[in-house]
Amino acid sequence: MSRERAGSVGSKTSASLKTGASRKRIRLLTIGVLALTLWAGATVWSQMQRTDEIAIRLEALGSKLNDTVQVNEKLKREVERMSDPEYREERIRKDNHMFKQGETVFDVPRTTP
Repeated sequence: MSRERAGSVGSKTSASLKTGASRKRIRLLTIGVLALTLWAGATVWSQMQRTDEIAIRLEALGSKLNDTVQVNEKLKREVERMSDPEYREERIRKDNHMFKQGETVFDVPRTTP
């Protein structure tokens, strides 16, 4: 009888060791999965923030591009108008305060209300 008891006690010890080892493996696996999930979450979070920053920069650059296109179109129209001699003469007279020979210029001061 003592052998039977010794054998059963030994098998209980080995079964409890296997169960303990299984629990350790499960805990280790759970910790590993949790760490991997936290790392992935942090990575996704930082990428989302970077994506938002890039979207804001893209919007600002799009606005700047629209402004530049408008200025470019205005300058193209001005270049086309400069091919007209009458327009060039008008601009020169206006910008440089020049007048033709024999022309009388009346300078009227502006009054501010």
